[in-house]
Amino acid sequence: MRKIFILLTAIFCCTANKSFSQTDQSDSSLYQQSIQNVIEVYYKSVGENSHLYNGSEYVPYNYQGNKNPYFETGTLQNAAIGYDGVVYNNVPLAYDIYKEEVIINKYNQNFRIKLVNDKITWFSVLDHTFIRIVRDSSNSALPGTGFYDKLYSGTVTVLAKRKKKIEETITLTGANVQFVEDDHYFIKKDGVYYPVHNKKSTLYVFKDRKRDVQKLLRKNKIKFKPNPEYGIVRAAQYYDQIKN
Repeated sequence: MRKIFILLTAIFCCTANKSFSQTDQSDSSLYQQSIQNVIEVYYKSVGENSHLYNGSEYVPYNYQGNKNPYFETGTLQNAAIGYDGVVYNNVPLAYDIYKEEVIINKYNQNFRIKLVNDKITWFSVLDHTFIRIVRDSSNSALPGTGFYDKLYSGTVTVLAKRKKKIEETITLTGANVQFVEDDHYFIKKDGVYYPVHNKKSTLYVFKDRKRDVQKLLRKNKIKFKPNPEYGIVRAAQYYDQIKN
């Protein structure tokens, strides 16, 4: 921590004179960006001693075909993650949906480890941002504590709980294991989470402007089948347009 204190002190001294001549908004933006840059430099310098690499071994699966347990792909993808109070950028990771584990390689090794879920606030990968929500009495409609894909965020928020279930078939050559998607969707409106899965349940959430939302869905030929996710997101966007 002494190293990062020295680096932060140095960057503050370098930016202080310049920031005095700027507006409050640009000053704050410059300061925050400077801090983040220094933190990234620090954690690169500590390498394998970074808290990011303190996870335990990840045990892979034995599966066949392209129906795997991961979000999109098991190949590590460049991502950003909020972990243990620090934002790490350009971190190759994969998300195991079935086990709900975030996977990275151990520092400078081709050895996969799983991060500690309780330390993860969020992560962004493949243009999707997953946030960790702790289930309590205020969000009891959610299936449990875990990572939720934030599909849309405005006056209302659309979330997807990515899930995969195992389908096993027995053949002459042995067991064939495949992982099948089983996603669930939720809309957060006025602080309340509502489970939604089709047009009817989505319009119920937006019942205060149901006719207007329904009209826009019809006008733009938005269908909920076979892709309810698309319809739910578009309905939320239309609702915000009407409300604003």
